[in-house]
Amino acid sequence: MLETPTKMPGTHILILAVGFGTFLGALDSSIVNVSLFTMSMQLGVDMNAIQWVILAYLLVITAFMPLMGKIGDRLGKTRVFQMGMIIFIIGSFFCALSTTLPILVVSRIFQAIGASIMSANGMALITYFTTPQDRGRAIGMISVILAAALGLGPVIGGFLSQYYGWPSIFLVNLPIGVIGYLLMQKYIPETKRVEETKFDMIGATLFFTFLFVLVYYVSIATTAEFVLSVTLISIIVVSFFGFILRESRFSSPIIPTKVLADRRISTSIFSALFAYMGLVPVIFLMPFFLQEALGFTQSITGLFLVVHPLTISITGPVAGFISERVLAKYQTVFGLVVELVGLILLAYAMPNIILMAASVVVLGFGLSLFTVANGNFIMTSSPKQYMGVVSALINISRTTGFSVGTAAVTAIFAFLLLLFNPGGLDSGPEFVLAYTMSVQYAIWFFCTFVVVAIFVSAFRGMTREENDRENGIVNEGPPVLSPYESDSSEQ
Repeated sequence: MLETPTKMPGTHILILAVGFGTFLGALDSSIVNVSLFTMSMQLGVDMNAIQWVILAYLLVITAFMPLMGKIGDRLGKTRVFQMGMIIFIIGSFFCALSTTLPILVVSRIFQAIGASIMSANGMALITYFTTPQDRGRAIGMISVILAAALGLGPVIGGFLSQYYGWPSIFLVNLPIGVIGYLLMQKYIPETKRVEETKFDMIGATLFFTFLFVLVYYVSIATTAEFVLSVTLISIIVVSFFGFILRESRFSSPIIPTKVLADRRISTSIFSALFAYMGLVPVIFLMPFFLQEALGFTQSITGLFLVVHPLTISITGPVAGFISERVLAKYQTVFGLVVELVGLILLAYAMPNIILMAASVVVLGFGLSLFTVANGNFIMTSSPKQYMGVVSALINISRTTGFSVGTAAVTAIFAFLLLLFNPGGLDSGPEFVLAYTMSVQYAIWFFCTFVVVAIFVSAFRGMTREENDRENGIVNEGPPVLSPYESDSSEQ
């Protein structure tokens, strides 16, 4: 077992080092969105096909994160995080060299493996090297970095893709990754290892099968034949219950069932999943709407898409400060209500671009309040020995929400566009009207997921720190989840 580090890294250098990996993973998600329309035109494919550039990335991240969280717990989170950076850089290089959609999707899969490693262990590193007194602000700052990546992605992606071609959007990852690797190597010490017997590869296979088939079926649900639908649904059900049964019996499960049985953790995960699903129409449909229906350039589209992450970057530190003083169930529910209001306003504002931007500001503020409080709550509620797994679960809720949401919104939008544009028009006022109505109805449909998130989040309970705060108890002992706690202090 590795020795506990004798010197803790400063909070700011910790955030900076981990932030480079966080920035990379988020940047490569948002930087691609604004270029999807151009990719589809140059590669000769439609929206249903090009969506797999996004889905393959999100799906692999989601399916691999539990395993990567376990690897981080066993081998040391710092070392594994650096390994993820190297794999991500190599994957980015091959994405830039891709000349066909299949090659690009395969390269994205390789790239996503590196991103899953960083995503699974980033939040765990933040939690490991911070205390409850400064954890909320640290998570808030990570949310700022995440938002900055999401915000800069469309702007950088639109500019590079328009003037240098879409392959250039992947090359920008190389210098960022190298700098992040060197910072991590120099300033962040290794974490203690969790000794376990073996990995649950069967559980990992069942989990991946469940997610892949689920996302694939959602993407073709509106056109699938009856026999195919029954077959895919059967695989989904069998793999899901097989995974649950396997995890409950295996000595060293990828996702311990006792972690999921904790109401505080499970409600946080599921509320986040539905909250992120509500965001999908904005991040996936809007680039197509602005370019294909309204005729915007990629650069202008990128400027519009920056509104949401810019709002989060501004409000993230405030949300972190509040989360250290307000019960998470209040802040998360309020944030989700604000997100819902923003989505409803966005649908009504279309196609007025100014009002649309204002609606996205409202949505972003609400999501910022929710995500920071939710992340702080779930990590503080987590047993110390499962920090890597729980950190992975937080990111799984996000990527699963985006994966299923992307597949669903693509299918729903295609159905709505066919309904409102039965003549198959591809230009003119009637086409723009049909396109606008299709996006509006898709947004209203996805509002239901945010409503579900609100109800789930309201039943999350409280952490030990929140109970102490409510009862006026000042805890001067070792901070929860501190790497200096003995094993007997584990929850």
